[in-house]
Amino acid sequence: MGARCSAQREFLAEAGTMGGVLGAHDWSTSPLGPPESWSPTLKTIVGVILRAEAQIVLFWGSDFVALYNDAYAPTIGDKHPRALGRPARENWAELWDDLEPLLKGVRETGRTFVARNRPFYIERHGYGETVYFDVSYSAVPDPDGSTAGVLCIVSETTERVRAEAALRESEAKLRELNETLEQRILERTRELQQTHDALRQAQKMEAVGQLTGGIAHDFNNLLQGIAGSLDLIRRHPDDPERVRRWSDAGLKAAERGARLAGQLLAFSRTQELQIRPLNISKTVTGFAEMLHRSIGATIRLQMDLQTDNEYVLGDQIQLEMAVLNLALNARDAMPDGGNITISTRLRQLTGDRELPDGGYVELSIADNGNGMPEEIAERAFEPFFTTKPLGKGTGLGLSQVYAAVRQSGGAVRIESAIGSGTVVRLLLRSTEPVPDAADPRARQEQPNGVTATIMVVDDDPDVRNFLSESLATLGYQGIMTEDGASALAALDDIDPDLMIVDFAMPGINGAELARKARVRRPDLPIIFASGYSETVAVKAAMGAHSRLLQKPFNVHDLQSSIHELLVLSNRGQDAPR
Repeated sequence: MGARCSAQREFLAEAGTMGGVLGAHDWSTSPLGPPESWSPTLKTIVGVILRAEAQIVLFWGSDFVALYNDAYAPTIGDKHPRALGRPARENWAELWDDLEPLLKGVRETGRTFVARNRPFYIERHGYGETVYFDVSYSAVPDPDGSTAGVLCIVSETTERVRAEAALRESEAKLRELNETLEQRILERTRELQQTHDALRQAQKMEAVGQLTGGIAHDFNNLLQGIAGSLDLIRRHPDDPERVRRWSDAGLKAAERGARLAGQLLAFSRTQELQIRPLNISKTVTGFAEMLHRSIGATIRLQMDLQTDNEYVLGDQIQLEMAVLNLALNARDAMPDGGNITISTRLRQLTGDRELPDGGYVELSIADNGNGMPEEIAERAFEPFFTTKPLGKGTGLGLSQVYAAVRQSGGAVRIESAIGSGTVVRLLLRSTEPVPDAADPRARQEQPNGVTATIMVVDDDPDVRNFLSESLATLGYQGIMTEDGASALAALDDIDPDLMIVDFAMPGINGAELARKARVRRPDLPIIFASGYSETVAVKAAMGAHSRLLQKPFNVHDLQSSIHELLVLSNRGQDAPR
């Protein structure tokens, strides 16, 4: 009997692990009975299933008794081996409402059911989860033509489906991020820009604050020179030679005051860079007075300029700011006093790590102070990095130096050591002067050759008086008005050849007045006279036939601007010779 039973189970031989499991299994309680009693069809198909590498489960008979191979066993987790030889509803109870219709549909119709990534809810590891399979359920026919069972070839795709879902979620988040990223970047760039602008302005005002100690004294000296000269002229009006000498002295004092005011206003404003050729030696020497006032009496300032008539590319205000910042840093490094040397010399660079080959001017600021260790010097130009106590510096000074020089096509180098002082070298790109780079005041007076009617609009009576006298001296007919409303009313009756407009006035300002005036006189030349440092608004209001005349100006500046605009606009008539 044992030999016959063994022979009956030959289809289980060499059929992998599950072949041995089926051979040793207790089939007394299974609806199928022992393997040797199985129909030839069942034995044949089970033999094929056990030797296949695909994941296969066979649901046999009307009870859908489960038989499966090695590849399939892991997919049901702890249901194996108790599910072997038992009706499917016993061990797939949690998904039987889903699985039974599929199996019945194949059994009753004979049609194959195929699906990709079919979800099933299953409890196979002590907890419920949704898993996914590629499935193909096919009918297994009996010799009599009926359906004996359902052959299920499956492939679990759970990990792939979850990975794809995670990828889709990531892609959706990425799309959402991309859709909002630009806006978020713009918004953050605006908190950062505002912060940077505020700190940059604070740094500028810090520099202006360094100057205020001597400003009152210097302005009083300048006013003394102006007032004293005028007083002497009033006392001795009949002495032409001395009047000329006193007037020259008063004018020079006024010009010094104008330069000083202009430098202070330039430091306090936010402006765009104006890269142009600069006479490096004149720029440095013209700034020397302000440097002296800034660094104090305990510091000796020396100049060693070897670049007469040499020009560099740069923004004058930014370059002056750079020199001032470096001088103030040098001063702070010498609390007990010392020397600062500002020097310039020509450099020819080849193979530099930062700069293209060519000609440069080296502007260096050297001190004999305490110096810095290497690790501090390496970070000196980082924004917001400072070794000064809280409240004593913004940490923006040297970063502004670096940015200004780099924007002009140059580079900054620093050399320092403890006990040996510090040298900061600004390498500035050499260039040629523009044709009109010379001081316009050095040119000889040019005859007007034209006469014209000029309307003046200024709310300051002293300025109006000066312009009235100046225009009469130059041979022009002047019409004085004190505000924009008066000027617009006058335009109803007068057609001036040119207007001189104060930009900052109560009521109708210069920009609005120019716009309204040009509605009536589209080609009317306009000179904007402005005493403010903020010229961006003025430039926005200027048209093709406009010029900006920065207050304070002299008669020559006034004459040149008027003559240029009248010639440009073909207005005015030949003046009497």
